Amino acid sequence: MPYLTWVMSKFLGLGFSLEQVVAMATVNAAKVINRIPKLGTLQVGAPADVAIMELVEGPVSFLDTRNNSREGKTYLKPVQTVTAGVPFGRPYSSPFSVR
Repeated sequence: MPYLTWVMSKFLGLGFSLEQVVAMATVNAAKVINRIPKLGTLQVGAPADVAIMELVEGPVSFLDTRNNSREGKTYLKPVQTVTAGVPFGRPYSSPFSVR
């Protein structure tokens, strides 16, 4: 599955902490492309782009590009995306509102 949350989950399975994995996909990535302090942060004045995820605990199997399997105990499930402070996609769920 070529989804960012699935790749992040693979790093959790490799032993990285949730905090490290989130930093890799947010603030560290923004630093590499010289977009700090606007991207990869929840600071005041940032564009309010947020991915809300659920940490699901339970057995999971990850495959690499050579079909090697590795077992894990948790994975990240995307729940909601907020872009520029507004939920993206439908239906808009509470507590979010439509523009």
